[in-house]
Amino acid sequence: MTDPIPTSSTQELGVGRRRRPLWLRLLVSLGIAIVLAVVVVEVVSRIADARLASKMKDPAFDYRTYEPSLLDKLALETLEYGTVKRGIEQTNARNVPHPYLGYALTPSFRSPKDAPQQVSHNSLGFRGKETTWAKPDGVFRIVTTGGSSVYGQSESGDAAVWSQRLEDVLNESGGGRKYEVINVGCNGWSSFEMLINLELRALDFSPDLVIVYEAINDMRCALYKRGGPVTPDNLQWRDTWPVDRPSALEGWLAHSRTYLVWRRYATSYALERSDLGFYAIKNYDPNVKDNWWDYPMGPIPDQGFVNYRRNLGGIVSVCQARGARVLFVTQALPRWHLKNIGKRQVDSSQEQLDAFERILSTQREVAAERGVPLFDCGRIVEEAVDREIEERVADRLKKETAVDAESTKARAEAIRTELEEAVPNKARDLLFFAEVHPNDRGSDLIAHTIAGYLVHTDLIPH
Repeated sequence: MTDPIPTSSTQELGVGRRRRPLWLRLLVSLGIAIVLAVVVVEVVSRIADARLASKMKDPAFDYRTYEPSLLDKLALETLEYGTVKRGIEQTNARNVPHPYLGYALTPSFRSPKDAPQQVSHNSLGFRGKETTWAKPDGVFRIVTTGGSSVYGQSESGDAAVWSQRLEDVLNESGGGRKYEVINVGCNGWSSFEMLINLELRALDFSPDLVIVYEAINDMRCALYKRGGPVTPDNLQWRDTWPVDRPSALEGWLAHSRTYLVWRRYATSYALERSDLGFYAIKNYDPNVKDNWWDYPMGPIPDQGFVNYRRNLGGIVSVCQARGARVLFVTQALPRWHLKNIGKRQVDSSQEQLDAFERILSTQREVAAERGVPLFDCGRIVEEAVDREIEERVADRLKKETAVDAESTKARAEAIRTELEEAVPNKARDLLFFAEVHPNDRGSDLIAHTIAGYLVHTDLIPH
């Protein structure tokens, strides 16, 4: 038999089986792959959220030392802020943007219950216990203003910060007078923010006395040149706190974990939120050797010190205009803290030391010009810190066998260097953790030193 002649329907069937063009098949395959990849990312990212949340419930979990797993890199905290640690911190951030101060303390902030340093802000946005704008009858009110060393960067809790300890010591001194000390300091603030904060907020407490305790941040402002020439309004240092204002499209895309993965790993979005330097310092660069310690070398301009003198005068004026007396208290800074960080010599240590001394000299000059009392608390506390170092050296030497006087001297110097280089890394039990930041004992020493001065003056009632 002969094969049947193909019919038109059979011909049409053959045409229907003709393969699609290669480019179309590749495009379809790519589309399917993209959809599958998106589904995988969306599902795995949410699994990562659940896994991380489960780990965080473990009482032994410490986000400060936790080494994130590969899966953690897809968790929401990491995608939004760069690291698990930063994500946890930023979901309960202690600072918020402020239109006139750059940034301020978050009202009613509470540190995590397992944090080694317990911090709380009252509902008015200041460190410590609740208070009221109106001053109670019969209360002598003191306001303390400054940066992190007033705020309490390193103390174990609110009760250990020297402002609170000062209140306690004064109230325990007898006499029946009730004292209240309100801490209006904020980490990173210089005299620029201090002046504005007093004028717009803190003087509304109607304080009887304002204690000014700050120097190192203004020293940094005067030296910092990475942001350009030093200007009268400090714009070479202070930058505008960034506030996210996402468009409607960005808000919609943020619901997609795939978009968040792309934003985290293909852009600088998370980097700029994982380092607080980006929030407040102009031209901050995390890749330089150390933004906080090393400054461009060269002639130091006068403008920063002129700014500080002007701001101190402004602080005195606004306080006196509101009926508050002012006391300048020198800031304690163990000088060797500016010479070594760990085992690394700080390149600009001498410039910083010279500038710090110039800031202190400006304080003394303004105090004399304006008739404001100045208490050299810094010198007294620094001497105590040095004595503690010497005691540690002596204790170590007692446990070692000395060959002769020369070897004993060399060994003492080596031990002293070892102790100094341990700050701020290991020597957490010394009076100061690092530069101007005391531990609980150091903060208590500052409070008792200031209280001892006050009770022998007419600055407080007797």
